[in-house]
Amino acid sequence: MSGLAAGSGIVAIVLLAMLALPATAAQPSFDCDGAKAEVEKMICGDDALADLDLRLARDFARALARASADQVPELRASQRTWRGQMLKCAQTGDPRGCVLDAYTKRIDQF
Repeated sequence: MSGLAAGSGIVAIVLLAMLALPATAAQPSFDCDGAKAEVEKMICGDDALADLDLRLARDFARALARASADQVPELRASQRTWRGQMLKCAQTGDPRGCVLDAYTKRIDQF
């Protein structure tokens, strides 16, 4: 077997082995094992939504760090209000689209 043919065989084996490995799913900012709401379960099963959740959590943490002590309670209250509204996306005709829109708009606020 020539060196080129042997090298191609090794590459093929490595590629096949990589395809057999499970893809690493994106993890949102919360524990998916404790997800109860339908929207939370949807976020856990959707890499794009999980990535948005993680991004929002990071942006929110940065906003809290920059906020003055008297602004923190208002920021936390606005996040709770936003979350409550976002969880209502489960009741819409397009829950995923609603959640995607909610995250995108909230991230833009930070």
